[in-house]
Amino acid sequence: MKINRHSPPALHPPGTPTLIPHRDTRLGNGMNVTCLHDPLQETCKIDLVLPHGIYHQPRPLLASTTINLLNEGTGTLTAAEIAEFFDFHGASIELHTGMHHSTISILSLREHAGKMIEMLATMILESAFPRREMEIFTRNKKQQHEDNMGKTSYLAQRAFSRLLHGEQHPYANHFTGEDFDRVTTAGIREFYRARLSATATRVILSGNVDEAALLPVVERAFSSLPPLPLAPDEEIPPSPASPGIYRVDKPKAVQASIRVGKEGARLHEEDYIPFLLLNTVLGGYFGSRLMSNIREEKGYTYGIHSANVNLERGAYWMISTEVNAGQANATVDEIRKEITRLQEKTIPDDELRLVKSYYHGEILRELDGVYAQAGTLRYYLEYGLDLSFYLRALESVKACTPARLLEIARERLPLDKMIFVIAGGEQ
Repeated sequence: MKINRHSPPALHPPGTPTLIPHRDTRLGNGMNVTCLHDPLQETCKIDLVLPHGIYHQPRPLLASTTINLLNEGTGTLTAAEIAEFFDFHGASIELHTGMHHSTISILSLREHAGKMIEMLATMILESAFPRREMEIFTRNKKQQHEDNMGKTSYLAQRAFSRLLHGEQHPYANHFTGEDFDRVTTAGIREFYRARLSATATRVILSGNVDEAALLPVVERAFSSLPPLPLAPDEEIPPSPASPGIYRVDKPKAVQASIRVGKEGARLHEEDYIPFLLLNTVLGGYFGSRLMSNIREEKGYTYGIHSANVNLERGAYWMISTEVNAGQANATVDEIRKEITRLQEKTIPDDELRLVKSYYHGEILRELDGVYAQAGTLRYYLEYGLDLSFYLRALESVKACTPARLLEIARERLPLDKMIFVIAGGEQ
């Protein structure tokens, strides 16, 4: 077929995402198992979601230390033997600690999935939390913390979280170098066992999943996991600092780190999706207003970004950037100008059309393939939702008008309610 190189190809609107159906099963001990099957995959992923988060720890650093020690030895296996098991089977393992949940993820060939489930159960049920490995982990993390304390980006984020939530609030996740020395194996074991509950744990199997073969393996391997009832997480009210500008001194710093923000939109709120769209206009993609002004026109930074972060017991909205130390105040002025512009003038139709198309594409990207959908589903299940949320989100995006976004900008982004943090830079 002859190609006409004088005319560009026709443009087509983004399509509707194809959602892979998932199936939920509750095992005899109350444990939840969710399966997403894609027969075209040669691999299988196992995500174990545990109810151990930073929000629940009685002392700083317990949650992250606990989760990261789960593959460091059991009563019968050393850390080296566990690592060799995964290497031998060509599998990978990742451990992540979140605010309300922690996740262990294993990716392997589908024919080894059963063995991976059994090893995962062994780690969860028989972990020894060896003292030597704990000391190595905390020593390394303490050194990393001390190194980071020399970086303005680290200082700015710590200060922003502390000012926004309050130093004692779990979402501030505040800790000092001395806190690493206070972590003990006894404290780890007590924290871990107190929240080890089948009814609050979920396994997500995705990829090429043979449910008939794997569900009995999961049930047998985790049969001794206790069905301990856990109370719902308490909603601890934040204790934010007064709005205004806060400076973190960092003498001789060549760059300044800026964080600007306030309380954000929560997932179940009516204007959640419209606010995300508005955020995209302001600083949510490479062509955003903040990027066009502060990066491309002014040349103050390589990048500036804004985001709404949703949490189970709250949400916050934040702008973050790193700039030349001598341009910190000028950058804050430009941020104010761009927010004010959103509150004074409606977004032009062509700009909003572009951003809607970009946002639609981002949704398609987040749902591209079984593993992307499994990861996204894992997030939304924590809020009692599923992937159909995205279909409703697309309809909400289509219905957004410039006038509605102008209202949201005025309601959600009052400058006199914001916290500005500048680490480094001129006074």
